[in-house]
Amino acid sequence: MESDPKRKIFIQETLPDSDLMQEDFSGRCLIGSTIKSFKLRDGSCRYQRAQDTRLQNFSIDHVLCDKGYYEDCHWENLQVRDSFLTESHFSRCKFEKTVGKLSSFGLSTFYDCELRGSRLSEVSFSGSWWHSCRFEQEDYFFVRFPSSVFIDTQFVGCRLQKAIFRAATFIRCSFESCTLDDAVFHKARLIDTKWIDTDINQAANLEEIRYE
Repeated sequence: MESDPKRKIFIQETLPDSDLMQEDFSGRCLIGSTIKSFKLRDGSCRYQRAQDTRLQNFSIDHVLCDKGYYEDCHWENLQVRDSFLTESHFSRCKFEKTVGKLSSFGLSTFYDCELRGSRLSEVSFSGSWWHSCRFEQEDYFFVRFPSSVFIDTQFVGCRLQKAIFRAATFIRCSFESCTLDDAVFHKARLIDTKWIDTDINQAANLEEIRYE
């Protein structure tokens, strides 16, 4: 990101393109800034803070990127592989065309976020919290949300093949024009949740599901 490894705070800057390996970028703070291209392999970027920042072509591979805090950020072409973004907070963020595989966002919180056009495979959101979010045209394969909570959240035109919602809670949510091939809702709790042009019976496991 920056030639000075000791620098931690970036305000209203466009950061230079970076392609790095085995670097530690933990503890950075970005405000009103732009990242056009950033690649990090076998490194760490823990405790990141970003506000009103645009992150384009942000790619991490085998990276520990946990405990981040992001507000009003726009992610375009985020690529995540074999990485951990656990225990992070995302508020009023937009994600477009994310590609992820074999990674975890476990125990993270998402408030008023939009996810559009992502392709995720074997990604975990275990124990995550979603409030007033929107999933649109998302393509998931074996993406896991066990024990997660969704409140006032919409799924629109999503392909949720083998998605795992075991013991998840949905409150005032909706699934519209979604496919649920072999999805799992075992022990899920559904409160005032709507199914619009979506067949929940496509799911493979609806045992002990609760409707309220």
